[in-house]
Amino acid sequence: MIVSDAEKAIALLVLEEKVLDATTARRIIERGRLEKINPTQLIKEQVQEATLLRGVARLMGTKFIDLFAPKMELKFDASLMNENDLDLLLQYVAIPMLNEQNKVIVVAANPNDYDLAIFLKNRYPTGFSLTLGSKGQIQNKLALFAPAPEIAPVSTNITTATNRPREYVANRSPMQDWLDVTLSRAVAEGASDVHFMFLQDKTIMLRFRIDGILKVQQMNGQLKGTEIIAALLTRCSTMDPTNFIAPQDGTFSFEAAGRQIDCRVAVLPQANGPTCVVRLLDSQNMKIRLDDMGFSPSHLRLIREKMNNSQGTILAVGPTGQGKTTTLYSMLREVNALEKNVLTVEDPVEYRLPNIGQTEVKSTSNDKSITFAKALRAMLRMDPDVILVGEIRDSETAEVAMQAAITGHLVLSSLHANSAMSSYNRLNNMGLPEYLSSEAISLIISQRLLRRIHECREIREINNEERAIYKSLHLTPPEMVAEPKGCNGCNYTGFRGRIAAVEVLNPTNALRELLYKKVSKDHLLRQAKDEGFLTIIDDGARHVREFNTTPLELTRVLSVEEEE
Repeated sequence: MIVSDAEKAIALLVLEEKVLDATTARRIIERGRLEKINPTQLIKEQVQEATLLRGVARLMGTKFIDLFAPKMELKFDASLMNENDLDLLLQYVAIPMLNEQNKVIVVAANPNDYDLAIFLKNRYPTGFSLTLGSKGQIQNKLALFAPAPEIAPVSTNITTATNRPREYVANRSPMQDWLDVTLSRAVAEGASDVHFMFLQDKTIMLRFRIDGILKVQQMNGQLKGTEIIAALLTRCSTMDPTNFIAPQDGTFSFEAAGRQIDCRVAVLPQANGPTCVVRLLDSQNMKIRLDDMGFSPSHLRLIREKMNNSQGTILAVGPTGQGKTTTLYSMLREVNALEKNVLTVEDPVEYRLPNIGQTEVKSTSNDKSITFAKALRAMLRMDPDVILVGEIRDSETAEVAMQAAITGHLVLSSLHANSAMSSYNRLNNMGLPEYLSSEAISLIISQRLLRRIHECREIREINNEERAIYKSLHLTPPEMVAEPKGCNGCNYTGFRGRIAAVEVLNPTNALRELLYKKVSKDHLLRQAKDEGFLTIIDDGARHVREFNTTPLELTRVLSVEEEE
């Protein structure tokens, strides 16, 4: 049998660098051959990129530089960047930096690129060193150095829609280049949404939602908001860039950080001018593993135990934007989709999953519409093993999903409920009988996302304000807490990424009997706690004790009302 270079590299990563275990490596090679996929692409689904690149760097005889590390051994230098051709650096995916001795170190996605070496020899005749970096991180950092373009004025009427041809902003322009830079910078900073809002003076405010919080960004004062909105709408085939008086929505994609970013655009007319929000759907977010989300070891064991069952319903509950979809997708990534038939119905399908059949909800004026319930009924005739229902919104969907769960299918879904225990009331209020929900549900995960404190933190004694927070939450305060500091790696915020605070309810027979009797939620909660159930606030306090977040972040996201 012919062994490819990629498979040889995997063997080296197993034998010499211990990055992969032998079983995982064998599965990757087999899947690569079966699906004719380069195995190196599949490795990224199993191993954190930084871990993988450190192993690759050792095999190459060089070092891996993490550009988002809390303590950088190299530094960015504006004058060094200004002396370079940004287009060429983007082409080679390389960024020059300085070490402590002010010597040039070039971090590159491919340090062995011959053309890059020739370019650098001409650029730095006195000497330089090459080292390995993440392609995405390099492109993210390069995006931060891109200059704002000179924008030529465009006549756009903000109050009336016209019949002017779409091409008036469709041609490539400095405004489109500015949008590329802005959106790439949003990806670089880990933003989930980009907001454009008109102020009373008709100027436009730009904000990025990073780790759940909106942050105002600097804007070029010469840019006109109407031109920005029109340029954005031009990218969406279903939107009219001349109509600012009606709500619209659409989608488009662009390249950033070496991968495709899908965008959902929504425009709403308001008093000062149209507000536009761009949701950034980064496929990188769907590679998050359950182990990386912040679940405790006991919660992980319980979730995986239920995932191995052949039937039952696992619900992820909580408000919008609290990571329910990410949790469900992370569970699906642990299912062997080659051996099991996995089907989903979503609204919309935000991320494409390998070897999984995905159906999108579609609303039409005739009988050709696809609803959650209609798609779910059709799926039950497709011999499924695992079904993901994007959201349970109505009694029909709830009943079909629960019936599927008790007839030999594993069903995953999300539900808008404030807590794990209140999920039953939510379903019952939809009209679902208590006996069906109590029998079908095998696990409920209620979650909120806390900002994860960055590694540049400091550990100190708890202060009086933080003790008062613990008193209000009816918790015993720890002696030591983490203090966010801020560094290059976290953009000087002290936080990077988010971590899930969860409560995981495993319905026992005793709890199901109480559900049959329709006892109060307080009664159910007491029974669950007697059986070892921990509330979401208990889990959030665990993250504070483990220095993953801060008491202020805990009280910002959670409240006493949620516990009650």
